[in-house]
Amino acid sequence: MFDADPFAKRKRAMEDEFFHRVDEKLRENLRQKMEREQARESIAAATGIDDAKLLDELLDAGIGSETLVALTLIPSVFVAWADGNVTDAERDAVMKAASERGIDSGHVALEVLQGWLGKRPPKSLWAMWKQYAEIAGKTLDNQTKRRFAEEIVKHATWVAKASGGILGIGKISAAEQTVLDEVSAALS
Repeated sequence: MFDADPFAKRKRAMEDEFFHRVDEKLRENLRQKMEREQARESIAAATGIDDAKLLDELLDAGIGSETLVALTLIPSVFVAWADGNVTDAERDAVMKAASERGIDSGHVALEVLQGWLGKRPPKSLWAMWKQYAEIAGKTLDNQTKRRFAEEIVKHATWVAKASGGILGIGKISAAEQTVLDEVSAALS
């Protein structure tokens, strides 16, 4: 049997294919938006942060609920980079602090942390951490806030002392001290 309009059938098939692709793209965009919203809610629940902009900045920096623990090590990372490069001793000190926080082989946060130690993180990450510290300071009770600050400063100081002085023990450089002072100020 002869089809009166083969072009109409082909046109319909092409339209169907086009709209199928558009539908797939819309579904994918919706799925990504839903995943991002779930990730934002998960971080908010874990931290008490309700600032949507900061939550988005955390997500954009690669920090999700499974890597949130890496946030507390940002000061240590910036102390390690204070003199322009990260020494092996500083890397080891950051990894020791990470291990104390439960970040070890196989932990997603380890990958994030190693990335920050391999390539200097952007200053925007430092600004974001300061926002995080400010919000955490407002939401924590005084005793918890003090312990939180002590732990962060302790680990950052380990890193600062890792490569200075005699045989790599003791001396903190001026650049490292500046970062430590900023950490203390942010946490007070």
